[in-house]
Amino acid sequence: MEYQKIVLSLSRIKLLTNKTNIMKRKPLLSTNNAKTIKGQKLGYMTYILYMSPYNLNSKGINVCSHASKGCAESCLVGSGFGGMYTSVMQGRVNKTEYFLSSRNEFLYQLKSEIEKVIIKQKDKAIVTIRLNGTSDIRFEKFKIFNGKNIFEIFPDIQFYDYSKNYLRFNTELPSNYHLTFSRSENNNDKAMEILSKGYNVAMVFNKTPTSYKGYEVINGDNDDLRFLDKKGVIVGLRYKKMTGKGADNSKGIESGFVLNTDFEYAMEKYNEVVNRVKTNISTLELELE
Repeated sequence: MEYQKIVLSLSRIKLLTNKTNIMKRKPLLSTNNAKTIKGQKLGYMTYILYMSPYNLNSKGINVCSHASKGCAESCLVGSGFGGMYTSVMQGRVNKTEYFLSSRNEFLYQLKSEIEKVIIKQKDKAIVTIRLNGTSDIRFEKFKIFNGKNIFEIFPDIQFYDYSKNYLRFNTELPSNYHLTFSRSENNNDKAMEILSKGYNVAMVFNKTPTSYKGYEVINGDNDDLRFLDKKGVIVGLRYKKMTGKGADNSKGIESGFVLNTDFEYAMEKYNEVVNRVKTNISTLELELE
């Protein structure tokens, strides 16, 4: 995979770590995302932090603690611009390396960038921030300034993310931070449990249905403004195929990470027939007695 080649080359990259060089770094936040652009029509401007996912960094540290094998093999980081351009991949790896090697500087830069976008978008759009575009980091635990985390520093800004870390749904989150649980092939039971508690759960389908397992499915591809969604629903996301060199899109469905609605429908009809046959047999046996 191209990302792994880039990570291997990081040993030859001299990382900037001192404060005097912070301003030379590339921006952390971006708005170049096909789905978040849709939110602009509703008056929102979403800034996203994209990093290299899973353990794709020189330290081998997993920044997606609860990622499944299917999730890693089907990651969004390999779709869109991330799958097409090596420079985009390199930029995301660099951000992860920056976060892991100089966390304080990273968080200060993040704070500075948010301050700037608030000024830039004043009277133009409502600023929203998604810190885990392709990671699953608990930013709420990092204190940045005066003992406050990023959410406390900007209480009037709406933050949101998707997360596979079910433990985050057992603790009180900042009031301006909205989380949607993300289902994968190895946490299906936990996903249904969280859904039953009134939280929203994102599920990836090959074809987005209108209902699943008795729950309403809303189209999560219409926009990325998850904090506007009604509660207790499934956020249906269409599988975004990876576009990078050598990408194998079959693994997503084979692993169970992507829900195959064609297969689910066929199995549902099969079970209906089986149950109907069993009922008829039972009725016939009673009549023969």
